This record gives sequence, structure tokens and C-alpha cells, in this order.
Amino acid sequence: MIFSSVRSHVATVTQRIMVAAIALLMTACATTTGSDPFARSIRPVIVDGLDISFMGAVIERGFEEIIDRALYEPGVDDLFSGALDELEKIDKSLSFEIADGRIFINIDGNAVHDLGEIPKDDVTKWSQTMIKAVLSARRQSELFKQASDEDFYRAMFEGAVSKLDRFSRYADQNHAARNRLLRDGIIGLGMRVVQTHNGALVEALIKNGPAATAGVMLNDIIIAADKVLLAGRSLPDINRRLEGHAKGPVNLTVRRSGEAGDIIIKAQRDLIVPDTVTSQVVDGIAEVQIASFNQRTAQAVEKALIEAISESDSELKGLILDLRGDPGGLLDQAIKIADLFLEQGSIAELRGRHPGANQSYKAGRGDILDGLPMVIIVDGRAASAAEILAAALQDNHRAVVVGTVTLGKGSVQTIIRLPNNGEIALTWSRVAAPSGVGLHGLGILPDICLSGEASPAGAVISHLFVTPNPMVAARPQWLNPPRGSDEEVTSLRSECPAETRTNIALDLEVARRIVSDPALLSVAAPDHGAQLAVTP
Repeated sequence: MIFSSVRSHVATVTQRIMVAAIALLMTACATTTGSDPFARSIRPVIVDGLDISFMGAVIERGFEEIIDRALYEPGVDDLFSGALDELEKIDKSLSFEIADGRIFINIDGNAVHDLGEIPKDDVTKWSQTMIKAVLSARRQSELFKQASDEDFYRAMFEGAVSKLDRFSRYADQNHAARNRLLRDGIIGLGMRVVQTHNGALVEALIKNGPAATAGVMLNDIIIAADKVLLAGRSLPDINRRLEGHAKGPVNLTVRRSGEAGDIIIKAQRDLIVPDTVTSQVVDGIAEVQIASFNQRTAQAVEKALIEAISESDSELKGLILDLRGDPGGLLDQAIKIADLFLEQGSIAELRGRHPGANQSYKAGRGDILDGLPMVIIVDGRAASAAEILAAALQDNHRAVVVGTVTLGKGSVQTIIRLPNNGEIALTWSRVAAPSGVGLHGLGILPDICLSGEASPAGAVISHLFVTPNPMVAARPQWLNPPRGSDEEVTSLRSECPAETRTNIALDLEVARRIVSDPALLSVAAPDHGAQLAVTP
């Protein structure tokens, strides 16, 4: 954005049009009663092809929520200044200039329109000014004219949250829908299809999903859903007719290679939640890998362990929890998984400006593994919920952590769903591990560092018995991190530099050795407490 101290007043004939449009906007929204205080019945007001009434509702709702919930109280004017900055990127020949307390639109450096006074610290007036900016820019710029509502929302909200932190972000309708699928699941049949000339070809099926359970097979061609022919329809239209919006039956007419006639399959739509947990038992050790945390991750981990305990040929020796490459996800799932293994103690503390951001999580009694050894593997991409889980088990002396320093995303985002079905993931709290250390920026120091390590597992293990473990000496400083410059934190993290190690077999082999050997377990974590088992 351009700032200057002197600018002559510029008036255009479109000013009166803008005033009239905003006057319409101010009378367009009528609040309704209901459980959602933001629920609105919005009368459309179309100006230059845009529903400025709906746009105003989206902008005002988004900015109000950001101001209310952000970790640190943001300046209203700063947020909207960031929004104007990002709008400029739609057409780089156009800029917004603030001068003498007013806002101007410039084209190639020349002022072409005066948007009026800066609406100091007033969200409603700023929202109206943003609409005026968009409408005026559309009259001056072909690129703005071609831009969609979502382009404007994306620019405004990305520009605003860029003033806050690097983890707050905006997701448009399509990306938000995908995010909700990954977090919460979606009602559907659990299959992926592609268009064919006579319907939809089944390209992938979720194991034990509704479609697979009903008898749909790979390479089937679905020619009709509830007797509605799919040939000639767009892929989004096909998916809408197959997936629906609510649980319930759908009759599929299927054409299958080798079958003389069409097959009618009755499938039952259900909630589909992506699998994030894979597991196996190798030589009596349960190995559970968590790719991310969605609403069924804790349930899947518990199920995998129950199966491992019941189906093991002999007694289970212990558990390896592989969190390498895990970017995190739902906080409550990390809390639930930690509680599976802890008899007592703190799991995490959350602190933020908004009252709802302050949370304290404690473990209840009951360890699903009854004290069996645990090793957690992490790397430089393990973040957020993965770090919270690892820290809870490490600080409570329930697990040994091997790998590298983690990402250091010790913040929690709240999800704000907007009227356009986009969403803002807004940082609203910071996380402290049970030790009291804030995870943000620092991450987790493993008990056994494998950064840069390429030696065979046997050599790594032997080295532990010959040389004092450097992580033991580094941990006290980690528990009392510097409060000064970023350089000090960077220096501390360099004790075991973060690396991406998702495909490195050495890490898993070292973890297996530690779980299997009580002597190694003691060497890896000499300050262990009562919750860390020392016998396999």
C-alpha cells in the first residue's frame, strides 16, 4: 500500500453511486432470532453484478471474529489496511493510497477516485468502505471486473490475517470443504469417480466404505443414481447426485464388465472420515503411525492397540508411535490419545486473550498398555497436535522420544466458518507442555537425536553406551529456554537440527531396539519417572 502525506481531494461522478449502494447495503440485513447470534436473513442488493449485501455480511462477520478472538488484540485499521494491500494484487496497476485521513484509488500512480475518510476503528464502516473499494475498482480495472466474489474474500482475509501470524489463514469455499472433510468427514458413499461417455467410472473405493460394502467394485460404471441418468452431466453434478447431503439410501444402476445386464445396487450414504492411522505388530511390538489428527484418530489408535494386544502371538512388548511428518489437526484428539497412556499428570495448558482460549487438560487414570514401554518417533515436520501429544508423554516420563527437533508450532487455531462457507483458521492460544515450556517456536527436543544420522542402528545404539547422551545435557537448557532473540532459540534448536525423516528406516529400527531392551530404555531416558516402564 502507498502512504503519503499530501494528496488533493479527488471527486468522481461514481461517488454518488457508491453512496447510494452503501445506503442500500445498510438496510439490507435483518437479524433473526435463533441459536446462532450471527444468523441473518439477507436481502440481496445487486450492484454491478455483485451482491453487496451478502458481501458486507461476510466481510463484517470475518473481521469481527478476528478482532474478538485473535491471540493478540489487533488494530482494526491495521487489519483493513492489510486487506487493501492484498486487493492490490488483483491488478498491480491499481493501488489504494491513504493520505490526509482519506483513501484514494490510483491507476498507474494517478488518483482516480476518492473513497472517503478512513473509518477509524469502526468495523461496520470499514466493511462498507471495502465494498466501495471493490465497486470502484471494478469500474476502473478489467481484472477487478473479471474477479469473483471469492477472489475478493480471499484477498481481504489473507491480507488481514497476514498482519497476525504465519499460521492464521483463510480458506475459500472449495478449500474449506476439503478441510472439513479431513477434519470431520463428509456424508457420502466413499468412492471416487471420473466422467465417462455413459456415466461415472469408479476409480477408487474406501475400504469398508458404504459403496464397497454394498457391492460396488473398481471399474464399475455407474449409469444412474435413483434412476437419474449420469451421462452428459458435469463431474460436480455427478458427485452431488451420488454423495447427496444427508445419510440415506441411493439406488445405483451399475454396468460391470462381464455382466450381461445392468446391476441395481442399493447403497447407504454414511459419514466418511479419512483414515489417519495405520498399524502393525512386528516381533511383538505394536507400531502405530498417525498421519494427522481428525475426529476419529483417537478412536482408531485405541482400536489398533486393543487389536494388537488381543491378536499378538505372545505378550506385547511395547509400542512405537510414529509421528514423523504429522502436521497436526484436532487438539482434542491429541489430548485423548495422551490420556490413553497416562495414569496422572498434566497433558497441556492453553492460554489466549479470548476466555474460550484458556484451557487446562489433565490425565485420568487408566493406561491402555498397563505400563509397557513406549517410543515416539518425530521429525522436523511433526507439528501442532503431534507435538502436544509427544510433549505430554515425554514430560510425564511415559515415553522416550527419538528423531529430530520438531517444527515448533505450539499454537492452536480456532475455525471461524463464514456465511460464504469459507473459513478462517485463526491463532487464538499458545500451548505450554506439562514441563511449563511453551512449544511455540521451540518445538520438542528428542531424548535420542538422529539428525544427520545414517549409521546402522547397531552402531547408533552402541554409541549410546560409549558416549554420554548429549541430549541429557541439553534438556535442562531446553526446559529453561532463552527469552531473548530468535538467534538464541535457533542456537538451542541446533542441538538436534530439524530434518524430514519420514522414509528413513533407521529411526524405526532404533525405536524397536529401545522398546525391546530395558537397559537401552534407561540409557535413553535416565531421568525416567514412575510412568516410564523399564521392563519389556
